[in-house]
Amino acid sequence: MRIQEIFTPNDTPTVTYVDRSEQKLEQTLREHYRTPNLVVSISGPSKSGKTVLIKKVIPEDCLIPIAGAGIASAENLWQRALHWMGAPAETTASSSSGNVLSIGTEVGGKAKIPLFAEGSAKITGNGSHSWASQITETHRLGGLDQVIREIGGSDFAVFIDDFHYIKEELRDEIGKQIKAAAENGVKIITASVPHRAEDVVRSNPELRGRVAAVNLNYWHSTELIEIARKGFMALEAELSPAVERLFASEAFGSPQLMQSICLNLCYLLPLTTPQAKQSRLEISSEQTKEALLRTSSFTDFSKMLTTLHTGPRTRGTERKIHAFSDGTRGDVYRSILLAIKQDPAQLSFSYEAIQSRVGAICASDPPVGSSVNSA
Repeated sequence: MRIQEIFTPNDTPTVTYVDRSEQKLEQTLREHYRTPNLVVSISGPSKSGKTVLIKKVIPEDCLIPIAGAGIASAENLWQRALHWMGAPAETTASSSSGNVLSIGTEVGGKAKIPLFAEGSAKITGNGSHSWASQITETHRLGGLDQVIREIGGSDFAVFIDDFHYIKEELRDEIGKQIKAAAENGVKIITASVPHRAEDVVRSNPELRGRVAAVNLNYWHSTELIEIARKGFMALEAELSPAVERLFASEAFGSPQLMQSICLNLCYLLPLTTPQAKQSRLEISSEQTKEALLRTSSFTDFSKMLTTLHTGPRTRGTERKIHAFSDGTRGDVYRSILLAIKQDPAQLSFSYEAIQSRVGAICASDPPVGSSVNSA
């Protein structure tokens, strides 16, 4: 087995999959999935394993994935679902009608027969002439009605990933159609980040009571360590507990980061295939630093950091400059970034906590609370 099949930062893990059984996520999702006429809303931080959880519980052949960012209209949502199913975009129906002209011994006057010009005709003899006309009609398919006909009441589920990326002006109509789809037996699953988890219900208040929430949190250190242990066990190797704890700390609640750190360490050692014999790996501090440095190249937000540091363009009064305990000077935006940078690292802050940190890094008067809140 190759190392890329063991540590999979950008794919669904198999060897290193960790069932977060304490939170009963799989069980909860499975129960909601099996409940008729229910919309399932999964929320969690970016890269916390929402899609991996869904793919683990729901058979991949039954999952119809649709990216929220690409939905241009409510109609477009269902068109994408039908395209995944391989349903035809249109159907063609033909109908025909026929006529028979009996010809007697002698027929005179004007005869009107398709494909023949009108004129005087004199026909003698016995027999008949038949002709037919055919009408072809093309009907374009699509829309919610066809989706309901195709998969209503089945095990197929329409999975709308990144629901919060759908344009705000489209959500009301999409919310109404999601409600109609669920009422007609179409399974709907949405995924979003925590602070936008209620977008599904907000899109249509009538969905209240019809939406079941599955909330994922950041991963605990013990869960992240389990990723490393499972992966290195498959390689007939193990890390020291100290290195495991360090990597789990640096992964900072993200299973994807933990996968990346372990993968980069294996590249560095190098350890790309299982060892002949089970043994503990001796990892130096330089190697751990290098593995973390390599991983940081996958999460380069230097441009965003520069933008945050600069802040928006000033209008009118120039921002007040503050002196900081590290000997630098800067405005309120720099004060916030320096405050966030302090140990211990956190993923969220209360108003009081960020104010306390800002005050601690300022050598003189700190920015006022309203300035920090606005920034």
